[in-house]
Amino acid sequence: MDFDVVLGIDSASFSAGVDKLNKDPKTHAAFFKGDYRNDTVSGTWEVEGKSPAFEFRPPDPARWRQSVNAKGEHPTGDPPTGNVFVLAIPKLRLVFTIDGAQADLAPGVEFYGQAALADGTLSITPLSIWADPSTMSTAEKAIVNGLILPKVYDKLGPVLSGHKVPPQTITIGDLGFTLTVVEVLIAGGRLVIVTTGDTSTAVPLPGEWPAKPVFAVVNRAYAQRLATEVARANRNKTLYDGTEKNDRAKLTVHAVLASVDDIAIDKDDATVWSGALDVAFDAVASYLGIPCAFKKSSDSL
Repeated sequence: MDFDVVLGIDSASFSAGVDKLNKDPKTHAAFFKGDYRNDTVSGTWEVEGKSPAFEFRPPDPARWRQSVNAKGEHPTGDPPTGNVFVLAIPKLRLVFTIDGAQADLAPGVEFYGQAALADGTLSITPLSIWADPSTMSTAEKAIVNGLILPKVYDKLGPVLSGHKVPPQTITIGDLGFTLTVVEVLIAGGRLVIVTTGDTSTAVPLPGEWPAKPVFAVVNRAYAQRLATEVARANRNKTLYDGTEKNDRAKLTVHAVLASVDDIAIDKDDATVWSGALDVAFDAVASYLGIPCAFKKSSDSL
């Protein structure tokens, strides 16, 4: 797999969006609480305490088989192997009444999803949801799995599927450079998004990633291309054209960036560039109304 830019984020940083939704009263009510009713059961559910958090790891196989999908059906076999993760909910409060008798449960819950790539956009698909059955009776488990969890699935599903990463645009000055997502990986507890901007510069992925919660890796050939195009686009650009004056003096300056040459990419950080600036300028000054002569020049700075 080749890349121009790789973006990486750990589960704690990725969870910040869910935490914000959960703490906002309006979105908490929209996604993190609800009610349900049928002929024999009625009740409410709500995420309480700590916010749900992403864990970039596959589900436990036993929990996966106990989980249910939107229809209340258990999956068969082991969980999928590619880019599957967990949205862990420390406490889901479930209060319901069965034929006049009330139950009050607060199990830990795990919502399973899968990151995939389609048409250059990273998207997340909800798969199934599991509630810890260790404190439930047989009847309670049947109600939780068959009625309540599918309702939770319907509400929380958009929280997962709403995490999308479409093609990105890098803006440098007046120029825009589009990065297309070509691969999505969940590895080492992080979500890694692989993008390319120009297949002629893409190079193989590195063997390891920076040890940072959020990182971006830019390949040197792509950085060189960006720097060159930015320099070319800014050739003959006016840097300054104005007049400064006070009671005694007046200075008028017109400066133009003639070119940027000898562009170099830092050997340790491909986002750091340097180059020689060829700036041409004219200046006209006067002091107490007496003109001062300035020589036109064009020098590398």
